[in-house]
Amino acid sequence: MHSPNIIERAFQLAPASTSVDDIRRTLRQEGYSNVDAHLAGASIKAELKKRFVR
Repeated sequence: MHSPNIIERAFQLAPASTSVDDIRRTLRQEGYSNVDAHLAGASIKAELKKRFVR
């Protein structure tokens, strides 16, 4: 079974999240490593924020 990589999973979580910190917390709980490094860039954070349900 295919497990999504950390970036794919972050985008899957974004619509149900209210912040990038929520996504980070969930990814850590799911066992992903180096979460902060993967989600540190300004562009990735901006793209994730566009997908939040308001």
